Amino acid sequence: LQSAVPEHTELCWILGCVTSFGDLTRMTQFKEKAKGQEFVNGGLFYYPVLQAADILLYLADHVPVGEDQLQHLELARRIARRFNWRFGELFPEPEPILGKVPRLMSLADPTRKMSKSYGPEHYIGLMEPEEEIWRKIRTAVTDMGLTPGQAMSPGVANLFTLLELVAPKEVVEEFRRAHTAGTLLYRDLKETLFRYLMETLRPIRERRRELEARGEVEEILAAGAERARKIAKEVIREVRARVGLD
Repeated sequence: LQSAVPEHTELCWILGCVTSFGDLTRMTQFKEKAKGQEFVNGGLFYYPVLQAADILLYLADHVPVGEDQLQHLELARRIARRFNWRFGELFPEPEPILGKVPRLMSLADPTRKMSKSYGPEHYIGLMEPEEEIWRKIRTAVTDMGLTPGQAMSPGVANLFTLLELVAPKEVVEEFRRAHTAGTLLYRDLKETLFRYLMETLRPIRERRRELEARGEVEEILAAGAERARKIAKEVIREVRARVGLD
C-alpha cells in the first residue's frame, strides 16, 4: 500500500518544487474533473505530482499504463528531466507500456472510460458477485437493432473489445460475421462475454478467497511494503543529499 511507504509523499513534495503551475493546469483529467465544480481541492490539482513520485521513487524505466494516463506519464518524464538537469542525473525518464487494449470503455456509457470515479455502473469489479457482473453486462448499452452491413455502434464495439480479451479468436470472428450479416443477437453476445469473462476471472477470484481464508492478506501487504521501503529509503536518501536536505 502506498500509505505504508511515507517516502512517496516526501518525494511528492520535493518533485513539486520542480513542477510548474502551468504543467499542472494543462492536465486534461484535472480540467475534466474540475469542470462545473464549485469547490476543487488542491489534492486533485497536485495529484499528478504524486503519481510521478510513485513512479520515480523506484527508478522505473517502463510503466504499464492505459492510454488515458499517457499525459501523466509524460509529466513524470518532464519532472525527472528537470530534476536531473538541476541536481544531477538520478531518475530515468520512464517509457509507457500499452496493453492490447489501451483503454476500456464503460458498459453504461461507451463514450467514457471504464472507471470507478464515475460510479458503480461504470466499471466491473474483479470480486463483484457474479449476478452483479451479469447485470452490468446484460444492461450494457448497444443500439436500436441491426441491419446487414450496419456500422458498429460504440456500445457494441465495446462489447467486442471485451470479448476479444477473454474469448478464443474463432468465437469473436463468429460474432463479427453475424454482426456484418445483421443476424447478431445482442443477448447471445452478452451471455458469451459473461461466460468467458467469468472463466478468465475465476483463478483470480479463487486465489483471493484462498488468501483471505488463510488470513494472509495483511502479511502479504506488509511484506510488500517492507520490500518497497528498502528501495524507497535509498532513493529518498540520495534525493535529500542532492537537494541539500541532508
